[in-house]
Amino acid sequence: MNRGRLYSAWCLTLGLLFFAGLAGTAVWGMIQPDREKSERENRMLRQFPAFTLDSAADGRFMNRLEDYLTDQFPARDRLVSAKTYLDLLCGKKKINGVWIGRDGWLIEDQPPLRETQLKGLTDAIRRFCEQNPSVRAATVLAPNASYMLADRLPYGAPLYDQKEVLDRIRADLGTSCGWIDCVSVLRQAPPEEPLYYRTDHHWTTQAAYRVFCRLAEEWKLDAASQTYSFVTASDCFQGTLASSSGVRHIHDTLTLCAPRGAEGSYTVSYESEQRTTVTCFDRAAMQRRNQYEVFLGGNFDKIVITTTACNDDTLLLLKDSYANCMIPMLTPYFHRIVVVDPRYFNDTVEGCMQDERVTHVLFLYNLNTFLQDQSLADVLDAAPAA
Repeated sequence: MNRGRLYSAWCLTLGLLFFAGLAGTAVWGMIQPDREKSERENRMLRQFPAFTLDSAADGRFMNRLEDYLTDQFPARDRLVSAKTYLDLLCGKKKINGVWIGRDGWLIEDQPPLRETQLKGLTDAIRRFCEQNPSVRAATVLAPNASYMLADRLPYGAPLYDQKEVLDRIRADLGTSCGWIDCVSVLRQAPPEEPLYYRTDHHWTTQAAYRVFCRLAEEWKLDAASQTYSFVTASDCFQGTLASSSGVRHIHDTLTLCAPRGAEGSYTVSYESEQRTTVTCFDRAAMQRRNQYEVFLGGNFDKIVITTTACNDDTLLLLKDSYANCMIPMLTPYFHRIVVVDPRYFNDTVEGCMQDERVTHVLFLYNLNTFLQDQSLADVLDAAPAA
């Protein structure tokens, strides 16, 4: 009889603690203000959805409410990290599209190859170059760590031959557009030189500099007249892959590179924000979660860099975020650099080609983004001949 009473009291206590925990979590969630952005995951969080009769009737409101409650759950970041390490203890090798590689490497998964989309994009670039024969064009498609560091992938991870895809793209582009063979350039680097970050999907500044030197040879830029300085900006950098996977115990070194004495010799205008700076580096990013934003402050639709270079050359740079760390290296060679990120650009390159008197065009992407993104083809297909 006493045992039965003790068991009942134990069950009642557990039940009360459980419901008290639920009530406490609910009260905590109502008291704390909603967060707009997760610095750990580097993404915007869902806000409380607007209620309408239509959205309630078709279930959209409840779906959005569930997403909102998931994003705004109290102590969400700590719980995500705890789940990550539980997955690692259970031997899981892939978390949220990130491979947990050997020696602490986090490696972005390879997206599927969509043949029709790839052909449409290469056709758009080729047509653009053929229609603008007076403009010197070059394509830089950087391979990803999943290919260049395939030996760091965990056992069982699929291997994709990015070199074969890059060779196909090069053949499809033809001779109207120059080509920088990034794979060959990066393979010439010594083994101890970091080409990719352990915690981020970008290539390093050192890798970008090697490809820049090859581009300078292709375009006959007088890079030998410049002295480049490499400066460590952070030794506690954790990038997008750490954010996506929840793995927090690995850190990288983030390095800046620019021509010595270049700062102050150019201005950087952010058109959509209507502001101008005198540097390509946003030092305030060192205090933010996404320290990679030290390069230009992040990604923007259109940036115009005006320099003191003694020429009338204008570079139109169509790019993703892989280009951000290379842009400071280009400033001595062009009077104007027009930087367009088609993912955020709601116009076409027509205005840039006509108004800026473009002499050089550079397409600079990493292969993963190039295979997934359709925005570049959209802005090119609407651009008329110069």
